[in-house]
Amino acid sequence: MKQISLLFIVIASFYSCDYILKSPFGSDNEMVVLDSLRKNQVIDDSNEHGCEIKAGYKWSNLQQKCIRVFEEGYRLTSVSKDTLGNAKNAYFFIQEDSLQAEVFLPDSKESFILAREDNSESFMFKDFELKAKGGYSLLYNNKVLFKPALAVDRKVIESDEQEEK
Repeated sequence: MKQISLLFIVIASFYSCDYILKSPFGSDNEMVVLDSLRKNQVIDDSNEHGCEIKAGYKWSNLQQKCIRVFEEGYRLTSVSKDTLGNAKNAYFFIQEDSLQAEVFLPDSKESFILAREDNSESFMFKDFELKAKGGYSLLYNNKVLFKPALAVDRKVIESDEQEEK
């Protein structure tokens, strides 16, 4: 009985693998080309500046070096949510003289630099504006895209000590 069960499992496995790899639209001998896997693969580990993409590094035009924006930058959270209900994060840096700021948007390969004349003004670049009033916010055409990231304060409901039985 065990041998028959094992034989059934092996045959079912071969049949299911054969079914998955064949195209439902072509002849029985055609195989499906998995373009989605090829598109999502990172072929090169570094960009043109030598920043290791897989390690989370991006090139900063303001600092002229590879940086990890999520470690060194200020985080802004998107106002709108994605299809899964999650907010995306943008990051920014302010130059030491406080007259330029660099913004890294999510899903963008390049950053952009905003500038201002003095410390009382907002940073501007084309239709983008980085306002400092009430915490930094990034606006596009006067519409808020990213707002200050809020820290989540979690409370301990129960004791973290192990109960004695």
